[in-house]
Amino acid sequence: MQPPFNTTLFDKVLQAEDVTASTMMKTPCVRYNGEFMAMLSDKFEALIIKVAPERVDELIDLGVGREFNVTKRRFKSWVMIPPEHQHDYPAYLEEALAYAKDSAGS
Repeated sequence: MQPPFNTTLFDKVLQAEDVTASTMMKTPCVRYNGEFMAMLSDKFEALIIKVAPERVDELIDLGVGREFNVTKRRFKSWVMIPPEHQHDYPAYLEEALAYAKDSAGS
């Protein structure tokens, strides 16, 4: 299957200090200080980001996000953003980076 988006999406966020390219579940991802921040998943056909649990709920309630649960339990801070919202992916990546920075500081 052809991915619905281009991995160059990460180029800008990778310029931020302490953000690195990595893999997770055999999928390219980005990490902040070694902690998962976001990934593009062909398997789930979505951008998966880590944000505050309240934000996850909000995105799901708005119909923008989908619950991420691969182990039959919901990941409370992870949400999947499907490709129909890919025009907003850069903003979601910035949001994930802001959350990662806030979480690292607490």
